[in-house]
Amino acid sequence: MRLTSLLFPGVMLVVSLAGAACEKSGASPAGPSDVTGAAPGGAAVTDAKTGVTIGAPQLVSPADKAQFKNVEQPVTLTIKNGLTTGSTPLTYTFEVARDPGFANTVYTRDVPEAPGGQTALKIDKIAPATTYYWRVRSNMSGTGPYSRVRSFAIGPEVILQTPILALPAQNATVSGTTVGLTVNNIGRSGPAERIMYRFELSTSSSFANLTFVSTVPEQGGPGGQTTVQAQLPNTTGVVTYFWRVQASDPPNGVTTAYSNVGSFKYQPFDLHQAIIWDNPQDLADWAETTKITSIVFTDIAFEVDFDKRQSPDKWPESGFGSGGIQYTLGMCGNINGRWHCSAVVQFWDGRELSASGCPMCIAKDWFYDSRWGALQGFQPAPGEIVGIFVAQGNLRDNGNTSVKERSNVVLIPWLTNYQAAAFRGGRLIR
Repeated sequence: MRLTSLLFPGVMLVVSLAGAACEKSGASPAGPSDVTGAAPGGAAVTDAKTGVTIGAPQLVSPADKAQFKNVEQPVTLTIKNGLTTGSTPLTYTFEVARDPGFANTVYTRDVPEAPGGQTALKIDKIAPATTYYWRVRSNMSGTGPYSRVRSFAIGPEVILQTPILALPAQNATVSGTTVGLTVNNIGRSGPAERIMYRFELSTSSSFANLTFVSTVPEQGGPGGQTTVQAQLPNTTGVVTYFWRVQASDPPNGVTTAYSNVGSFKYQPFDLHQAIIWDNPQDLADWAETTKITSIVFTDIAFEVDFDKRQSPDKWPESGFGSGGIQYTLGMCGNINGRWHCSAVVQFWDGRELSASGCPMCIAKDWFYDSRWGALQGFQPAPGEIVGIFVAQGNLRDNGNTSVKERSNVVLIPWLTNYQAAAFRGGRLIR
């Protein structure tokens, strides 16, 4: 808005906006300084040579003492244009400092007046976790009156570490209709609020076509792990899958880079499609009530453990001779493209796990005669994928069982006594 000059030429006079400029514009009188102890703004200045009077701009936004999250940067500062009696548009100097006296200025920019009565400036990104003070000066011949001073604060920066994949292990082989994808919960600093994980699964390393996508909240907090169950499509052959994870904190608008790409092989397995030898023929229909928890290969045995072996709800023994059998340890082999399975080694409650036998002795100690059909003489080669399972009671020769319950079938690469390793929690540990 332009004002009619109130002064005689050649006289420099400073008057308050409330007493002169604002009174002419019909605006309300300016209030006290927004920052306690700051030099009062809101003055009008008249140039002695030109006789032009200009008024200080009024701060519009952000409001005094506004709080911004770091991710909300850059901040936009908006003013109501200053008043002038001249015809030349004003320019404005925006200043941002760490102190109300502006001894430590971090940002300064001259901006031409915008039409419409207001001028806005999006400032550069500035350091987080800091309170800042800002003011604006109307310029005439390199000088002019300052606005009042306001402050705003930028909150701490939230930093999220890139996710690290946990399970399945790189190049592992899995089976079943679903696969558990597990990521280690990320490290973070700053006021992180709600961590989310986006899991992506694809048959392509480029992730051009996604087989499975799921975004879930963090489970267990820092130091824990987050898992989703990915439903896999039906397939008749071995498929290599690629997967990755990205973390985010939506309230703070922070998103990480994707993790490194993991891969695993999916080998379809359905006990209903397997041929069962020397065991109850309805074995595939038994309830799957327990999970294999570890398989430890040693020089003399492969020790298989499961969660209902010694738990409070452990399997009971079924009668066998003068004693009982708690469970039978079994194996599945893929022979000429078809799975063949049989539970062979009988365990009573408390029998040592090393009774499974020598990894290189399966042909002669497990499948030594024709009762095991196609499995007779079967010896897994080093690295060959086999299935390991347990079932309650005695399964040999159609056996005897108290409850028709079995474990899952875990597919693992076979190791010899020269390749000591362990399979725990779905992961092969060498």
